[in-house]
Amino acid sequence: MKSPAWLTCLVAGGACLLAPSAPVFALMPIPGPGTVSGRVVDASDRHAIVGAEVQFLGPDTLTLRTDAQGTWRAQRVTPGRYTVRTRVLGYAASTVTVVVADDQQVERTIALDATPLALDQVVVTAARREQRLKDAVVTTELISRADIERTGATDIASVLLEQTGIELQGGHPAGTGVMLQGIGSERVLVLLDGQPMAGRISGVFDISRIPVTMIERVEVVRGPQSTLYGTDAMGGVVNIITRTAPKSAGPLYGLGVRGTFGTQARTDGAASLTYSQGALSATTDLSRRQTAMTPGMSGTVGAQTARSDVAAKIRYAPDSSKALEASVLGLDERQRWLAGSLYNFGDNRQWSGRLNGTITPDVARRHRVSLTLSGSNYDHLQRASTETRPIAGDTGSRQIQRVYQLDAIYNARLTNAVALDLGTQVRRDKVETERVLGGRRDITLYEPYAQVEAALTPTLSVVPGLRLTQNSQWGTHLTPRVAARQRLGEHLTLRASYGTGFRAPDFKELYMRFVNSSAGYAVNGNPDLRPESSRNVMGGAEWATPRSYVRVQAFRNDFVDFIETRAVSAPGAPAIYEYGNISDGSTQGLDLESGFALAGFRGEGSISTLSTRDDNTGRSLLSRPDFSARATVGLPAIFDVRVSFTGVYTGRTPMERDETTGAIISWREAYPRLDLRVARRIGLLTGTPELVFGMDNAFDTQPAQWAGFNRRHIYTSFSWTFNRTPTR
Repeated sequence: MKSPAWLTCLVAGGACLLAPSAPVFALMPIPGPGTVSGRVVDASDRHAIVGAEVQFLGPDTLTLRTDAQGTWRAQRVTPGRYTVRTRVLGYAASTVTVVVADDQQVERTIALDATPLALDQVVVTAARREQRLKDAVVTTELISRADIERTGATDIASVLLEQTGIELQGGHPAGTGVMLQGIGSERVLVLLDGQPMAGRISGVFDISRIPVTMIERVEVVRGPQSTLYGTDAMGGVVNIITRTAPKSAGPLYGLGVRGTFGTQARTDGAASLTYSQGALSATTDLSRRQTAMTPGMSGTVGAQTARSDVAAKIRYAPDSSKALEASVLGLDERQRWLAGSLYNFGDNRQWSGRLNGTITPDVARRHRVSLTLSGSNYDHLQRASTETRPIAGDTGSRQIQRVYQLDAIYNARLTNAVALDLGTQVRRDKVETERVLGGRRDITLYEPYAQVEAALTPTLSVVPGLRLTQNSQWGTHLTPRVAARQRLGEHLTLRASYGTGFRAPDFKELYMRFVNSSAGYAVNGNPDLRPESSRNVMGGAEWATPRSYVRVQAFRNDFVDFIETRAVSAPGAPAIYEYGNISDGSTQGLDLESGFALAGFRGEGSISTLSTRDDNTGRSLLSRPDFSARATVGLPAIFDVRVSFTGVYTGRTPMERDETTGAIISWREAYPRLDLRVARRIGLLTGTPELVFGMDNAFDTQPAQWAGFNRRHIYTSFSWTFNRTPTR
């Protein structure tokens, strides 16, 4: 007879109770450890963040770092509730809760917002040594690689157009220069990894020829920086920092490609290779850029520019106390533009190289010695023809410039409150051209300098500095500066400085002999010229949190002995002009900027005001807008699609004045510009592939006399970056 089900269960249950205890526990499930994995990504565009620290606090304490794909994985994690804190330089920290159950596999994606003001980012320009952005005593504008990529630009000039307090100037005859605080581009120093580059034509360095493919970041310091950098830094410094391959204990290979096509016959292609393993890292970047435009000119009829460049960097750092680094940039450029009935051609070839060694001899890392040798060569050939190609055999007008520089820097932390920076710089400039007397000239400068950073209180630091320049042509010049930084609480910082700047007369101004017979005039240099000089006072405040900031800075520059041409010929005789120390004047203004980042949204805005005066005439300086504004809005990714808008407004600008009455007879109208960018990550491929559509100057505003192309430009680009560690 079959037993009822309830009786069977009862008997079985009784048997279990009467059995020995060991078999009871053997039959019960034993809790096991879990596995937690995931990715750390940028909240706005979902790209992987490499090197983020992921810390688990709970039953276990674990610290992990994300790999080249932004992934992390923790195995054999004790079950329980964990607080997971994620942080990485340049992003606001994140804290989330993760619950790990028995034998469970948990996957979690952590999205971080990029800080709108990267206070912990290491910068080098403000003090000629590494320091955090928030520790710099002078305000430093930091343009990251992510900022550069968001513009869709392939040259630095297009990137700087969207930055606070920066205006672009047209060169002569072509090119795009940078104006800071109303001080023209011939008085703004452009550096590549802290070293000068040859290539100024009529005083203007064409920054548009520098490709963005090799750039990690750009640091802009406004106001005179001659105490640290010498001549040409009267208006400020633009320091272009090239990228270095990420560190990796094992072999890490990287490949990147980008192609861009757009209106105005734009065709750009770029490729990059990176390698790192242990102490060794190397990068190589190549690009080709071509368009039916000429830098610094708005017209497109007959215009063409083609550039090819290659950049390479290798670094060997066996440990944190010493490093050896070498880098090189080679560039070939062909420009063409139509002036009247003639096609003009500018052929430019440039190379720049740098060798740097750094050692920190003591265990406490209180002393650091750095030695840098750099050289730069620029070959410029200008020709003209009635045809679209230069005439065969036409030697044109050639100019060859060379700059060699040796820097020796000693940084010391004397006490916890006092830091000392000592440096010596030797620079030699050479030029070869038929337009200078003798056809060949050279100048040598010897420049020792020193500055001390003293913390008078835990929140107040004062930095006095002095530079002595000995020039083989015009003698000696002293350049003092003092700056201060006061912290008021965790988020508010005040900065103030008083400094002087100078610019040495260049070869053209000293030795030029140029005769234009067809136009009936001549221009002569003046070997008796003195250096231009300026005095500057700045003050500002900065309020910053990980997700927002407000920054304001007021400035005034008073300059004397600016070099200009003046007529020296007798009345009725053919016109002869000579360079002289003629102009005195001032510029003053205010820069206000603000930004935020939250849940993938990003916004930044700024306004700049400028007032100028020519003391000789009592009138304002030409080609300087009195108001400009910028705004950028980035939306979080939706279905992997990201949209951003950038608006730039440049106010009405006086361009030409009647020499008799002084009245303005030519104005450049205000230039409102709206740029649109739509980007999408493509998930079908490994790595980080991205497709971009962009439109610059969407409303096609075209003010006359703008220094550069100012019509609507539409483009599309595809990029792909791939990093991989080989598996065995």
